[in-house]
Amino acid sequence: MRALIPDLKRKIATALLLASASAFVSCVAQKEQVRLVDDPDEHRESTIPWNKQEKWETESQFAGTTDRR
Repeated sequence: MRALIPDLKRKIATALLLASASAFVSCVAQKEQVRLVDDPDEHRESTIPWNKQEKWETESQFAGTTDRR
């Protein structure tokens, strides 16, 4: 029985080492670069046409009456 205790301690230590190493690596991995300052002059381009109206929004029977500019 005494011979099994050091073997059990070694298995537990190895398991804890592997678990902590995998947790450390998963926390450190980053997909994009972290910025220290957010640049307001940087223009992030989008492919979404934000200001373009859909066809159903512009061509209705009340198109002229609801436009109050």
